[in-house]
Amino acid sequence: MKEIPKKATLADWQAYVKEMIEEKHWTKDPNEIFVLFAEEVGELARELRKKWKYGQAGVAESAAGELADVFMYLMDLGNHFGVDIDAAVRQKISKNEKRTWKF
Repeated sequence: MKEIPKKATLADWQAYVKEMIEEKHWTKDPNEIFVLFAEEVGELARELRKKWKYGQAGVAESAAGELADVFMYLMDLGNHFGVDIDAAVRQKISKNEKRTWKF
C-alpha cells in the first residue's frame, strides 16, 4: 500500500481506506460497515464518558484512536456509496451558511 502524504486531503484518505479495505479483503457489506461505524462511535462515547466522569486529563490521548476508527469507517461508508466526502462537507457548509438557525 502506498504511503499517506503528510498533508493528506480527504480524497487521499478516502483512496487510502479504499485500497486498505481491498487489500485486506474486509467486508464490503454496507450494513456491516455501518454497524462497525456505530460500534466505534460507542467506543468513543465510552472513552469520553470515563474521562468526563473522572476528570478531563487524558481526553485527547484516549479519544484519538477511537476518533481515527470513526473517521476510517466514515471514509469507508463514503466510498461504498460513491460519496466524495470533501465535496459533501463543502456543499453542506455552503448550505448551512445560508440557513437561518432558530434557537
